[in-house]
Amino acid sequence: MIKNLFFALAAVAALASCKKDPTLDEQLSGTWNLSDLSLSGTVSTPLGALPISITDSLIRPNNTLELTINEDETQTVIWNLDVRGLITAPGLGSFGTDIQDTINGTWYAVDGGGVTPDSLYITADGEKNGYEILSFLETSLRLRSVQTIVDPDLGSQTFTQEVTFIK
Repeated sequence: MIKNLFFALAAVAALASCKKDPTLDEQLSGTWNLSDLSLSGTVSTPLGALPISITDSLIRPNNTLELTINEDETQTVIWNLDVRGLITAPGLGSFGTDIQDTINGTWYAVDGGGVTPDSLYITADGEKNGYEILSFLETSLRLRSVQTIVDPDLGSQTFTQEVTFIK
């Protein structure tokens, strides 16, 4: 009897100490502050393809990525972007431009299970963009995506974007 009671108490203690591992969504949830932004691609011009790169030269306050899991289990995102970018192109040198955007929408993450990279998907204004999670630690997150930007003057341009956030 005492032996059975001991095993029952041990089983209850073992079950009580088991804690569900947080999902990737739960781990990503929170407010992330932008610490680095870079874009690279090729712009089509009347003279041919022109490789360009854009790096941040000034990250203004409140550059945040807020990934929220709501009480009703929906997941919302607000991404405020306000940086001074340095555009560099061969033959043209470098010049600054402001990059400002606010993205409101939904998000979800896909755990690659160690076989493929983990991914973050953001849907805003009916468009879904996928980001490969290059690195993710408790206090830092690095994402990469291939984005197509449609400019009325330059047409459709494809850029590789990498962003780093810290908590």
